[in-house]
Amino acid sequence: MPCGEFMSNSSVFKARFPSLTHSFKEFTQKRFIAELKISLKAHGLILFIAIGYFLAAHLTVLPLAGHESAVTADIMDIFKMLLLMVVPVIFLSVLVNRFLYLAIHVRPESPTKALYHELKDYFSNRRRLLNAIPMTLAMVLFITAYVGIKAAIPALNPFSWDLTFDDWDRILHFGTRPWEWLQPVLGYKFVTFIINVGYNLWFMVMWMVWCFLAFSKNPTRLRLQFFLSFMIVWLIGGSVLAVAFSSAGPVYFEELGLLPDPYAPLMNYLYEVNEVFPVWALATQELLWDGYLGKQTTVVGISAMPSMHNATAVLLALVGWKISRPIGIGLTAFAVLILLGSVHLGWHYAIDGYFALVLALASWWISGLISGWWVKTNWHQHHERQIEELGSSEVQTS
Repeated sequence: MPCGEFMSNSSVFKARFPSLTHSFKEFTQKRFIAELKISLKAHGLILFIAIGYFLAAHLTVLPLAGHESAVTADIMDIFKMLLLMVVPVIFLSVLVNRFLYLAIHVRPESPTKALYHELKDYFSNRRRLLNAIPMTLAMVLFITAYVGIKAAIPALNPFSWDLTFDDWDRILHFGTRPWEWLQPVLGYKFVTFIINVGYNLWFMVMWMVWCFLAFSKNPTRLRLQFFLSFMIVWLIGGSVLAVAFSSAGPVYFEELGLLPDPYAPLMNYLYEVNEVFPVWALATQELLWDGYLGKQTTVVGISAMPSMHNATAVLLALVGWKISRPIGIGLTAFAVLILLGSVHLGWHYAIDGYFALVLALASWWISGLISGWWVKTNWHQHHERQIEELGSSEVQTS
């Protein structure tokens, strides 16, 4: 047989019979899709809430506020949220989580190399991906809906509760506004700077805890309870109650035309601090007010009652105590810092934080009951068995 003919037949042979590597990749991909379907069903409760919230926001709430909601635009918002915010923030949060893990527990000789391999193994772990993908999808839908509703609050119900909450603050604190109580203790430039730093860390701390639980290898009841309570707090507190009790917060008292402004001395002090140490809250507050006035559309959405910073910080503390005592202590101290900072930096009335505390505790209790029921469903138990089998295979191959 001529050489050319042999090579031609050999090529036909290879084309008709795919390589073992190709077949294995195709098999594993199909298998992962089948496993992901099981995981999606197991996370059905979370996805149901996220999808329902998204549809309610874009088909009902936003049109009521005069915001047009086109399906194509909504889908594009999801992709933009996923690519520009959620994926980068998740990567950064996991990076910090794994760095801290290596620094505290492993202490490798080559930190950079160890971190690279740690992240590679972490993001390629099948069990983690099966748990994280449904949560990430739900989070993107949820954030998209929340951001849209928050921006529409003034159109749905113009700010009208600030005077009431200011009165309640004075009544609850024996005729003195809470910021005036705190000023003798916290009213030092460097102390204010440190509080502002801690307050800005809220976003990162929240996402670090979120990623720690979302990428957990095991779909535990605690994990489900946290995400359910998280969604309840943001849906009920950040949307329903925020619209019903529409308020802007102490920082915007004068801008709302509520004179004389009892918070002017606090804001003057913060601007004085800003001349020595940066107070990033001031720039953010000005940016949000420009968004409210329509001068920019990048950063929008003002809402004081209830405080989502405080409610979320309480949830982080609650789940922290379930993870470990040191984490519980650390996150509780962080929750206290957020409460103090929310008042000291002019973001919130103290009543906003107190109400947020009650909301978080109630949501945690309700989500505990719901999660106790859900983990007994066939969908969740099927996923648990799947994860256990994957864990057994990991042990055998290691």
